[in-house]
Amino acid sequence: MPMRFLISIILPFLVILTMNGCQSTSNLSNRAPDIIGSDPAELLAAADLEPNSTRSHALRLAAANQYRTDAAWQYVLDALAPLRITRLTTPQANQTSRLRALAWQGLQDYGLAQEALAALSEWTAADYLLIANLCNAYKNYRCAADGFIQAALIAGFGSTQLPADIHDQTWAALSLAQSGPTIFSHRYHQAWWSLQQQLQAAQSVAVQKDLWAAWRERYPSHPANLSPPQALLKLADYAIPSVGLMLPLTGPYASAGVALRDGFIAAYLEAQVDKKPAVHIYDTGSTDIAQLWERVLVDNVDVVVGPLLKPNAERFAALSEHSNKPRLLLNYRKSEMPKPDPLTDHTLYQLGIAIEDEAQSLAQHVLLAGHERVLIVRSDANWSVRAATEYQKHWPYFSWAANFANIKTLTEAVGEAMQVSNSQQRHREIENFLGKKIEFQPRARKDLDAVVAFVSNTEARALVPALRFHYADKLPVYATSQTARGPASSVLKGFNITELPVFVSHNTSLETLRHTFDLDNTPFSELYALGYDAYTVSTWLPILQAQSQFTLAAASGRLWLQKNGRFRRQLDSN
Repeated sequence: MPMRFLISIILPFLVILTMNGCQSTSNLSNRAPDIIGSDPAELLAAADLEPNSTRSHALRLAAANQYRTDAAWQYVLDALAPLRITRLTTPQANQTSRLRALAWQGLQDYGLAQEALAALSEWTAADYLLIANLCNAYKNYRCAADGFIQAALIAGFGSTQLPADIHDQTWAALSLAQSGPTIFSHRYHQAWWSLQQQLQAAQSVAVQKDLWAAWRERYPSHPANLSPPQALLKLADYAIPSVGLMLPLTGPYASAGVALRDGFIAAYLEAQVDKKPAVHIYDTGSTDIAQLWERVLVDNVDVVVGPLLKPNAERFAALSEHSNKPRLLLNYRKSEMPKPDPLTDHTLYQLGIAIEDEAQSLAQHVLLAGHERVLIVRSDANWSVRAATEYQKHWPYFSWAANFANIKTLTEAVGEAMQVSNSQQRHREIENFLGKKIEFQPRARKDLDAVVAFVSNTEARALVPALRFHYADKLPVYATSQTARGPASSVLKGFNITELPVFVSHNTSLETLRHTFDLDNTPFSELYALGYDAYTVSTWLPILQAQSQFTLAAASGRLWLQKNGRFRRQLDSN
């Protein structure tokens, strides 16, 4: 959605709140008594008899409103099509805009729905609820949160105009928003965002609990204090859990398990809280998963983290299927889990280092940079193929491919994609036609905006001269953290790379983790970050639910919880 429409919608309710008495979609003040309950087709036929009259406008609005009642959204738009906002009275113009917005929402064209709302001169609580839902559909959570807040401010606490779970919806949007407004319409508006900023900055549940208690003391009459969101009620009842950590600490995967364990313990030691969880560590390398699960039950552990290896994770998920203990697998299951029962507090969660998360983040960064026509360079390595596949799922434009089997064929693949070989073929054809040699400068295609490379560090250093040789060295190159894992090279300085926060964040704790374990020079850097995040997430699990809107700025990326229990990662580009 173009930002100009969002701005035109958001700004009015940040500077004026004088529309409490505005009419809603069900109030047609210009509708004549004799047309109430009439068939909409008859109303439209009557409107056609006296076009452009005030009565004709009222007839069309009445017909559109009846179609709205039947959710006949296209008929609503057709009934309103002849109406021009500039020719209507102010109440009629606002009514037309509301009906059009509702119709476009019903047809799932959220952009046109927002555009219709932008024409309103007066706003009601229902209008703000509608814009909040539209912004949610666009994942513009800042806009959605403001919409819910303004609706509640206009309607008043406890109003029947508001959904019963208005505060839960407000907090869900606030939890997902990454930034807040700079202009506030009311002290309650500012208080909502102040709470969001404080809790998002907290790195532990214990700190959040204290901040929530302090906020309630400061704002005793705030609606969120009088009727708190369910997520914050659970926060008030939080107790420190004991944690069981299942990892391969012996055997062929011990190095990976030890790295993850050390990251976990580092986060434990860095946690700035008075009381910390009791941690039980179980070795999956020496003991069968079923036996370890029995030990977990005997030890009465509150939260289980692990296993790490996919086969063990699959087996553990099956063994513990009927348990109500929060469990965090450190890998992703092959099959999708069934949707959790929303009435169940505890479920099975999954957190891992998936290349798909980085590919999705990369697609968002390339889109935000304004590029459309991209060349995707990938190898035949499993991770590279998966990354390219995931990227294309989130890429709305056509793309070109340069696939190579090994580093020796990289230059050839780039040349074919850049169509330099076509230029060389034309040169040969012209020489054959003329029967003599001619001077020739190969030409590459000029229609590409950027290169997206899913390549290793070694392959990336070979890609740079390949792009230069084929006249593509002026194109910006985007890559994942796999490209950065290896010897530092000035050749890669121009790359835009989605990188793990542990390598780029100025957070003191993450810098300590990076330097303590020399993450720049270990092949297990992602596992240290995963272990660090696993500890932090494990302390939150007792208060999470399947529908929780949970986000966390972490070592492996910005984490957010999906409804299927999977944590996904969002990475920034350097």
